[in-house]
Amino acid sequence: MSDELLKEILAELREVKSEVKQLKTEMNQHFDEVKDSIERKHIENIKADESLLHMINDVQSKMATKEDTERIHKRLDYQILRIARTEEEIHLLKPEKQ
Repeated sequence: MSDELLKEILAELREVKSEVKQLKTEMNQHFDEVKDSIERKHIENIKADESLLHMINDVQSKMATKEDTERIHKRLDYQILRIARTEEEIHLLKPEKQ
């Protein structure tokens, strides 16, 4: 091989090496951008999850338990019974229409 051909091959190799180095740099930058974007989204998701958990806990703390529901039903039954007795007394106290 001639020296001229070797110099051309070396020049081409240097050019390819330079392009590969540039591509590597661009890929690293792109990777860093994607990584940063993923980290931001991950942090946003964590904050959204924490907010949802807080809302769920808040709703659960305000919900009536089975015992609360039973107590409410007993009170309602008692009040309905009192209303029925009062209506009965009113009916009995009304003078009969002749």
